[in-house]
Amino acid sequence: MEKSCMKLQSFYGHDNDISVAVCGSAVSSYHISLLQELGVTEIIIAFDRQFVEIGDDEFKRLKNKLIHINKRYGTKVRISAIFDKNMILPYKDAPIDQGAQIFEKLLNERIIPE
Repeated sequence: MEKSCMKLQSFYGHDNDISVAVCGSAVSSYHISLLQELGVTEIIIAFDRQFVEIGDDEFKRLKNKLIHINKRYGTKVRISAIFDKNMILPYKDAPIDQGAQIFEKLLNERIIPE
């Protein structure tokens, strides 16, 4: 099990765990179809903060990856994304790494495409 999924489970309990690891940042049509078969209506992408500053090359890559995921799968299922645009997390931290309170703040501020 991936570290972030284990952390989320430790904060919210096994019965409340809704996380799924993609092991890196590759989301495939297979992932999407499996989640749809389970009745998932929204997928929240919560990648690590893989950029040092707003607008740098890593920021642009992550932003483009999220846009691509939404364009490719957003017609099949609602896609939203936790994107640390206020730079709350340290570089390379996952949204859950700084605790449940920070995770929930980022979750509530997630980007939901129109």
